[in-house]
Amino acid sequence: MAATACLAAALAACLVVPAWAAGPDAAPMAPDFVLRSTAGKNIRLSEHRSEVVALAFVASWCGACREGLPEWRRLQEEFAGDGLRLIAVSFDSRPEAAAGMADAAGGAFPVLLDPEGEAGRLYAIGRLPAVVLVDREGRLRIQHRDGRQASATEIRREIRGLLDE
Repeated sequence: MAATACLAAALAACLVVPAWAAGPDAAPMAPDFVLRSTAGKNIRLSEHRSEVVALAFVASWCGACREGLPEWRRLQEEFAGDGLRLIAVSFDSRPEAAAGMADAAGGAFPVLLDPEGEAGRLYAIGRLPAVVLVDREGRLRIQHRDGRQASATEIRREIRGLLDE
């Protein structure tokens, strides 16, 4: 039983990938992608170099994703002046469902359409919600994947750390 608990703890730890632990230079480059936003504009991840980018992978059918929108809006508003760029990537198959999420976020950040899960595959996103933090150099630094929800305090601390580098 103890071995099972240890294995479960080790697997849970793998869901958060702190690439910064070995230093920022050891972190891999974040896979680039271009997707259309609900506003109709194409957005390419690499266009946001020099900013810390928080990619929030979401869908309207994900209750935790919808509940997290107000916090994402607060984070974007709080850290925008320091160089944070939040981008939501929606797995919704209907653009109007993704647009509803953009409206619910008050337009604080773009919501990109990824109904085929192309960007999701690049980042090996499993269950939702998922959050990926990319540093100013375009390196993949922190991932919260497979439905593991990080607390707002934890995300805020991680974002602040990347912004302060």
